[in-house]
Amino acid sequence: MWDASPRDLGYGARGCGCDEAPPPVCTVRARVLRLAVPLAAVLASFVPPSPFARAAEPAVAATADTSSPTLKGQIDLLLEAPILADATVGIHVVDLETGKVLYQRGPEQALNPASNVKLLTTAAALVLLGPEHRYATRILRNDGALSGSVVKGDVYLVGSGDPNLVTEDLTALASELHARGIRRITGGVVVDSSRFDRDELPPGFDQKDELASYRAPSSATSVNFNTFLVRASPGAKVGDAALVGLDPPVGGITLTNTATTVAGRGRKLFADVESVGSGMKIEIRGTIGEDASSGRYRYPIADPSRNAGEVLLYALKKQGIKVGRRKIKVGPTPNKARSLATHFSDPLSALIRSVNKFSNNFMAEQVLKTLSPTDSAATFAAASKREREALTSLGIDLDGARLTNGSGLYDTNRVSPSQITALLTAMVGDFRYRADFLASLAVMGVDGTTRSRLQDSDATRWVRVKTGTLDGISALSGYVGARGRKPIVFSLLLNDLPSGGTSSAREVQNEVALMLSRYASGRPLRPADEAAANGP
Repeated sequence: MWDASPRDLGYGARGCGCDEAPPPVCTVRARVLRLAVPLAAVLASFVPPSPFARAAEPAVAATADTSSPTLKGQIDLLLEAPILADATVGIHVVDLETGKVLYQRGPEQALNPASNVKLLTTAAALVLLGPEHRYATRILRNDGALSGSVVKGDVYLVGSGDPNLVTEDLTALASELHARGIRRITGGVVVDSSRFDRDELPPGFDQKDELASYRAPSSATSVNFNTFLVRASPGAKVGDAALVGLDPPVGGITLTNTATTVAGRGRKLFADVESVGSGMKIEIRGTIGEDASSGRYRYPIADPSRNAGEVLLYALKKQGIKVGRRKIKVGPTPNKARSLATHFSDPLSALIRSVNKFSNNFMAEQVLKTLSPTDSAATFAAASKREREALTSLGIDLDGARLTNGSGLYDTNRVSPSQITALLTAMVGDFRYRADFLASLAVMGVDGTTRSRLQDSDATRWVRVKTGTLDGISALSGYVGARGRKPIVFSLLLNDLPSGGTSSAREVQNEVALMLSRYASGRPLRPADEAAANGP
């Protein structure tokens, strides 16, 4: 996943979501990051114990074998898994066909929902912005500044908070300028990010000082998810310098390469990354085998607005448009500025698929901040207030809930399972938003963060969910469907898990989802019972 383009990653896929954070390809020691860690051998030798393993407990097994098992009894058994012995469990299950609560335990507890908070972020966005909303990124000029092929003075790059703007989009804008006959800009590039109050880390992101791509700052003018890419490949022969470069090769980032090519297929590369003013310095050192595959490593940038200007400057140069001033400026656009080119994002209905299916943190925070009223510069505080108002308008009682950021990263948010099921019920019952909201969720066994969960099972394609994982926390909420009936909504939030317990906790969640799928379809709750009923 780290070898995909930013957009393919959903910044994009698991790699940038807080709940499915990328494997630790980088380890931080005094701001020194190891780029490549041979995890494969370690992971291959580690098989987590089954969360259902119970030594010398025949009484439990006997209970499981009784006839006519109930849904409540079967879920009770699943939640007795040893991995949950000291965990805080919150679960709420409602059958929308009958309106009855099928199961609950601690349904009103306000727990850390991890990335399940993205359900609230995206639902509020659909209500406040509309599924059809598109973010506009514009290039403008001063009034009267266009003379033939020359723009006299500066051009202005104006962002509106687009969460999915990438290099190709700015290249398309530069191409549009070239198509209009523009060949020279006598001034330079000025970036106008005034839609947001400032470039900043989202709320709660200061809890950890980690140089991770999923912890990128927010800005009204953001490109490539406010990250940069380092590519590393072996040289032509042993002893040659490694081939290392930036993508895109923009100003503001100084790259030094002392890495060398050695025999073999190993890769022992390190990066020393340092923020210097509004720019960054990065040194790549170590060794890479002549037979090693190329590697790609992504890091957050320090100054989003200036980085966006650098990427536009790079795109203009590629189009053969000369720019007089090399230094990027940040400031407001003149009142009488005229448009030169505009890029529109995909509609919000498509963007939120990256947020929910792939748990994209950066996009979630961008979407949240754009919920702020447009009559003043957007702030996270104003956006969160408006988010609560939108959710309340759907009939959701948020008493006791704490909504701080849009992604669910870190220890910032608190929501109860019953509040999440109330949201799920409201969204599936609202014709205006139902289709787009459902389409944004991961389909278990098929795509997103649940592609490998419940594959080739009874529940494949019948369960649409949002996942969530932080240290000691695992969450799963969504819908279970079946032919000819309304869906079941459920939320299962697990907090205070033991270290390394999230993988086993996911197995418990999978089994609960599978059990609900069997119940919804009218099949026996236990596969053994179904096999016995079908005969030899």
